Amino acid sequence: MESGNPTQLAFFARLKQHHLYGVTVAYAVIAGFLIQLASRVLPALGLEPVLPAVIIVLLAGFPVALVLAWMLIKPKDPAKYSAWQKLHWKLGAALSLAVVVAVVFSGLYTWKFAERRTVRLATKQAVVESVAASATAAFHPPADSLVVLPFKNLNGDPQQQYFSDGITEELTSALGQNPALRVIAWETASSLRHADFSPGDIGRQLDVANILNGSILRVGDEVRITVELVNAISGYEVWSSHYDGSFQDIFKVQDQVSQAVASALQVQFAQADLPAGGTGNPQAHELVLKGRALRDKYNAASLAAAQKDFEQAITLDPNYADAHAELASTLIALTERSDLPLKTTLPRARAQAEKALALDPRNAYALTALGIVDSTADPPDVAKARAEFRKALELDPSNATTHGDYGNVLPLKPGLAEFREAVLLNPANETDWNNVAVNAQDLGDWALMAQAAQTLLKLDPKVVDSAFALAYAYQQLHQYDKMVAAFEMVTPTTRLDRQLVHAGRLTYRALGDFALRPQALAALRRLSRRQANPDVAGNLLQLYLALGDTQSALQLLENYCPATPIGCNDLAVSPIYQALHGNPHFEALAKKYTTVTLN
Repeated sequence: MESGNPTQLAFFARLKQHHLYGVTVAYAVIAGFLIQLASRVLPALGLEPVLPAVIIVLLAGFPVALVLAWMLIKPKDPAKYSAWQKLHWKLGAALSLAVVVAVVFSGLYTWKFAERRTVRLATKQAVVESVAASATAAFHPPADSLVVLPFKNLNGDPQQQYFSDGITEELTSALGQNPALRVIAWETASSLRHADFSPGDIGRQLDVANILNGSILRVGDEVRITVELVNAISGYEVWSSHYDGSFQDIFKVQDQVSQAVASALQVQFAQADLPAGGTGNPQAHELVLKGRALRDKYNAASLAAAQKDFEQAITLDPNYADAHAELASTLIALTERSDLPLKTTLPRARAQAEKALALDPRNAYALTALGIVDSTADPPDVAKARAEFRKALELDPSNATTHGDYGNVLPLKPGLAEFREAVLLNPANETDWNNVAVNAQDLGDWALMAQAAQTLLKLDPKVVDSAFALAYAYQQLHQYDKMVAAFEMVTPTTRLDRQLVHAGRLTYRALGDFALRPQALAALRRLSRRQANPDVAGNLLQLYLALGDTQSALQLLENYCPATPIGCNDLAVSPIYQALHGNPHFEALAKKYTTVTLN
């Protein structure tokens, strides 16, 4: 006599009739064999990211196999088909097909996710290894190198921060004018204000042997400056002292500090006299310090406010050469950051720079401003500008801004040398690093281009152009994994930037997988609707050329160059356009727009 629930017995009997036990055993054996085979073969083929997808598809396919067996394997006794099976076979088949499709797509998604995760991990590992290598590398900075960190404001009033920063910046400038020293620019030094780094960390980051830090206390008209010189290699203090004086005599105090630092570093300080560009009017000096703090913010509103401070300082002391020089450079900056017209502003800037030089013929800032005016004029006087920049650098060899401006008016090779000096003195300046990347590209120095692009991504990972530059450099270096991974290092913040990154990643993947080429070209065609945007057009051009679509690239250039002539000033010399050489339309564009030369 049978025991147990009759319904349960009938269910298990039906499973046996449809051979589901045999299907289960067979599926387990076959799936296990396929997983073992995939785990050995796929890594050997460089397809290890596919393995999780294979496992997921096989596991998810098990219930699908059971359903199909139930519906498609006839029982030994067809009379025992259930009414449900007879009426709903087609529905069951459709559902099974849907499950199969879902499983396949989930496998593909897992493959893609695993592949991206592998790329990210590889990129992260490469960065970690690079940092570790840097940390363990021997540290031998130039003995004459120095960074002046922002002095602490001991007043405790944030509104007085401009004062301690201004005095520190003036001290940095004074030390930088000593040809026996290489002094890091204030822009980079000020970025370390809140950094919790040891002297060794700062030394390695900036490649400097010496660190000057200190504090400033101002009580009424009296000022105390405390300074400490630290050896970045050993971490030990080399020398320290404090200086007291009135704000009216602050230039004398700064001169004493400069002389003492030079003496501690065992170098001769070239300028023992007071700066000729200074003032004896404390109120005018205070206005210049406030103006510099505003100017450093470098937006339209702060530059306009700085202009007013410098103009007031000149009213109080018309013979204050530094105030005239600062006003000249601020007017030039306003033509870039506001709607102040270049045509009417340049003559005003020239007049202020010339006045500063008349008062102080050794004023390097005034010479730099004049160089910018002459190189920007219509027509530009490049020869005169170069002479002014050279003289400014003779007076102030550590002036990173002047090195960068000088590089802009030189041919590619000497210009690159100036840009490299600029980033050595001011590693936080994105403009000069971008100039290094551009010149390195035009000169075919792919390793340097990659270094510059990596630095730009570290300085600002939101700028997608840096990822495009890095990918292109890796393409030329035949480092294809890094080429695709470059787009994982950027964090786009707008929809357009995300579209650009997607198109870039897809295009460079297509170089290794030809099947992706149609998909990549479709992405570029969608982006071409936004080619009026110069950034989009420039990156699109790179992607078309990467895919070998020279016709689309040429059509894009014919629209891009008239709208953005500066972006086409290297057509005849840059290797990126090699595939277009010989095309009559391209040669005509190159002849019309190329302005740069190699030497």
